[in-house]
Amino acid sequence: MRQFRSLLINNAQLRIPGLEVLTIAAHGHMPELASVSLHRHPWSQAILYLSGGGRQTFSNHRARVEAGTLVMVPPAVSHSFERRGRRAPLCLLIDFRFRGARKRHATVSSLSRSELSQIRQNLVQLVRLHKGAHEGPRCESAVLILQTLMLMLRSAGWLERAPALTAHPQDRAIIGLLGKLQPSAPLTEAVSQSGYQRDHLNRLVKRHTGLTLGQHRAQRRLALARKLLSEGMQVGNVAAAVGLPDQSYFARWFRRQTGVSPSAAHRRLAADTTG
Repeated sequence: MRQFRSLLINNAQLRIPGLEVLTIAAHGHMPELASVSLHRHPWSQAILYLSGGGRQTFSNHRARVEAGTLVMVPPAVSHSFERRGRRAPLCLLIDFRFRGARKRHATVSSLSRSELSQIRQNLVQLVRLHKGAHEGPRCESAVLILQTLMLMLRSAGWLERAPALTAHPQDRAIIGLLGKLQPSAPLTEAVSQSGYQRDHLNRLVKRHTGLTLGQHRAQRRLALARKLLSEGMQVGNVAAAVGLPDQSYFARWFRRQTGVSPSAAHRRLAADTTG
């Protein structure tokens, strides 16, 4: 039985150092398909929900997914999907091999509006270029595919967001400000130190990192939280250390970022460290 209605499927076979793109596909679930059974594959997979939603399951935990949700699945990680509501999801899937992917955990995150808009534009162009092409991706397609996957990898934290190299004094000041940004500090503190209005500061930060100031701090919070959990710190103390002293709020925030609860991450990260 057919499970998907394909809008685009391309055996990309694109390779750069440390990364190989195998296949990119854009397809909608067939209306009668309510779930995708538990399965796994030897490559990594990026799944971006463009519309519709439901629940994505990884082994023993679940995460809610909706339009704008990005799911990153490392090799050999079992996962399944259960639809919510009547609307069949439309997804963009990229199968790829990534150096060090087996050390990663499955993640569920939300793209920013600008990131989602950029990927939608790339997808529209890919569909246009795909029509009538029968012998693999054209140069334009290859560039769009790599841009899209790199954006996903950075958004999910699989790749670091490197600041733009520049010698402008203003730019050096912004890079220095980001380097001093503490995960637990209120954003008003960074805004005050910068001497800029918050909206203007956000634009400057986004030009360098692709993130707003708040998103940049969220990444640092998540990295610190994972580090402290792996070191055995109790969840309540981790929440306070990253500036989210309400443990219930911290647990909801952490699950939105990673797809797992802090306690589950604590057990997993501690096991990885001791193993």
